[in-house]
Amino acid sequence: GEGPDHLRLMMSDDGCCGYTELLKLHVYGMVGHPLAVHLDFDSLLLRPMDDLFDAMLGTAGSPDEAREKVRLASLPKSKSVDFSVPIGAAFTRDYNSVVRPSPTAPVGYQGGFLVVRPDPAVLDDYRDILLRGEFMLGPRKGWESAHGGFYGDVTFQGILPYYYETYAPGRGAERRRAEVSGGDEKAAIRHNEAELDRCVYNQMADNPRKSTYKFPRATPLDPDAMGFRDTDTCRDGRRDCSDTDCQRTDPGETVSAHFTFCGKPWDCSEGNPGTVASETCRSLLGEWYAVRRELEDWWTSVGSGAGWDGDGGDGGASYREAVTRGRVAESRRGGLGGGDGGVARLGYCDSAGTDGYRRLVEPDGPVS
Repeated sequence: GEGPDHLRLMMSDDGCCGYTELLKLHVYGMVGHPLAVHLDFDSLLLRPMDDLFDAMLGTAGSPDEAREKVRLASLPKSKSVDFSVPIGAAFTRDYNSVVRPSPTAPVGYQGGFLVVRPDPAVLDDYRDILLRGEFMLGPRKGWESAHGGFYGDVTFQGILPYYYETYAPGRGAERRRAEVSGGDEKAAIRHNEAELDRCVYNQMADNPRKSTYKFPRATPLDPDAMGFRDTDTCRDGRRDCSDTDCQRTDPGETVSAHFTFCGKPWDCSEGNPGTVASETCRSLLGEWYAVRRELEDWWTSVGSGAGWDGDGGDGGASYREAVTRGRVAESRRGGLGGGDGGVARLGYCDSAGTDGYRRLVEPDGPVS
């Protein structure tokens, strides 16, 4: 392995955010809650995750009922899920990061979404992994020569699959058996995890096929005009991947969205114009602006403020002052419209790009 000192250097520019990506592992330490959810900042929750939570906690009624309600992935790397016992973690994979697709190619977990049952023992396992530093280079094969060679492999997106697919069933289980009385197998298991359907959870509207472009791109409507086209290669290694074409998935099925390929709402993104992902992206972006509008309307209503005393007075609104409400109204008068079939920006953009975005107005302070 590389050892912790060398790993620290490698992590400095790994993935999107270097070694700070490992901060996400602290979701396992939130022991005051039965479940903890990590979402990247550019995510949006559109529907309740109660069905998933019930399945993970073992409160769904029956294993068959849980299996019916939770949309799982069914791909070459997906493993069966035991719904008769609590589920330790739920995640989606990042097939876009696979360099040489095949059914056996290493695939990272997508770093913007993770649901876990907090457990300090699992957090200790990650510390053990990092201190051991068993990440193999020359060639870059990754953690214990099995989990690497993709974007973010040294940090969060690589260490999670290594833990659940190699460490927990092996060395981790051995540690558990030594800790529990009589070597109780059930008590030793901490690796019952679920790979979720990425078109439903952590939906990014991604293309399941490789593109002739140097980076993952959506399927162009006019390949000649766009200058790139899809290949016949599925990123998950199958011959046919049309059942996981998230760029064509009805947004009405989405539980949570992750604004990666669609662009950021605060960049006033056009939503992948000229591609088959455009309709899905524009719909998801429109949902983000609608949620912002709903939040502002609620902050304007009585009872939304932290200082509300239940008397029903205007002092209970987060947007109490007339000048603040005026600024909110002004923030909705941006000149960049959605056009015919475009993104419904609801007046929050003046032009494409970050500088064209009209920022959320900060609420008034608590009532004194």
